[in-house]
Amino acid sequence: MKSNYKKQQYLFISRKSSHYRYYKKLISYLGERAELHKLKTFVLPKFSQWSKVNQLNITDLVEVHLKRKQVRHPILKHSKFLNFLVCCFYRFREKSRASFYFQLFADHPCETVVIWNGMKQPNRTPYIVAQAAGKETMLFENGLLPNTTVLDSKGVNAVNSLPRDPNFYLNWQGKVEDADKTLVARKAHKNRKVSKAEITLPERYIFVPFQVPNDTQIVCHSPWVPDMESFYQSIENALTFLQQQADWKQVKFVIKEHPSWPRSFVDLHNKNSDIIFANENNTQALIENSLAVITINSTVGIESLLLNKNVITLGNAFFNIDGLVYHCADQLQLNNTLLTIEQHSVNQELVNKFLNYMKVEYLLPQSWNNLTNEIEHFEAVAQRLETPYIPKEVK
Repeated sequence: MKSNYKKQQYLFISRKSSHYRYYKKLISYLGERAELHKLKTFVLPKFSQWSKVNQLNITDLVEVHLKRKQVRHPILKHSKFLNFLVCCFYRFREKSRASFYFQLFADHPCETVVIWNGMKQPNRTPYIVAQAAGKETMLFENGLLPNTTVLDSKGVNAVNSLPRDPNFYLNWQGKVEDADKTLVARKAHKNRKVSKAEITLPERYIFVPFQVPNDTQIVCHSPWVPDMESFYQSIENALTFLQQQADWKQVKFVIKEHPSWPRSFVDLHNKNSDIIFANENNTQALIENSLAVITINSTVGIESLLLNKNVITLGNAFFNIDGLVYHCADQLQLNNTLLTIEQHSVNQELVNKFLNYMKVEYLLPQSWNNLTNEIEHFEAVAQRLETPYIPKEVK
């Protein structure tokens, strides 16, 4: 089937992956106005485009990728020479790829380039070049609520198009309905070993979900908590502060490592008896039975709002909205917020309107990798491509 929207050329770019297979189905629906390009990782430089390449911020194209590699391969942090060689390689590779995509976009009739996320390689270079070449861009990302998908023309995660003003959501007059509160469990990395069975949870605890250490959410959007070891240390520092307060009620912190990260933080598992790991416990149960949730900027924060929990964030997040979550920009703020977190109730009106607005106005129905009604989903994608999301002023 083909939709009836006006003819407009879209160029989807993806390496061979689950995204590529999803795009193939989507393009079959969109018809002649869309094309799929297999992403190029290694190419010979197009020296005719070199002057345009030199106008780009090549450091921007390399720095995040290098930081992510350093997390996965710590030897790069410890060997300046090896790190220098890798950096030189990446700079030449991305300059060559940029020249290739400048040439491609000069020759291709597309008006809009569609790509995944846009923050990390290998997708960032064609994304930045597309913008420099005057193309419109649209970014896909995993949904922010269960069974949804993101497609945003501005950015994803902390730089997406959603308003940050609580009054915007409170003034929204759309229909507010009870949301589906069944969370979708994340699949474990194929190399991640199951350490042990579920643990018995303490009666009083605050849930702390770890994130993927080399994800752009940490590398790009976590100013004062650069890694999971620092995240643990911030919790331990807060615990030390709280234990010195006369009116503090005893509570433990329960951490769950992210299932998508293949390595475990075993050195931290028995470091503090009041900070325990529950890697095999169900995330929904961990949220539901907690007093509150501390996240850097994970979508677990959104899921926790969905389950009516107070949420504390430490990093940059699109849901850092006054009255919605408690954002802590440093250790002192975290300490003081935790001291009184049990005295605060969730602003249910703001939470409900925020979640419903996202679902109705911003997110696309169904998860891109688990479609139950392809036509409904593809139609929503086609409409979003035709009319990118722009928040409408509400009074």
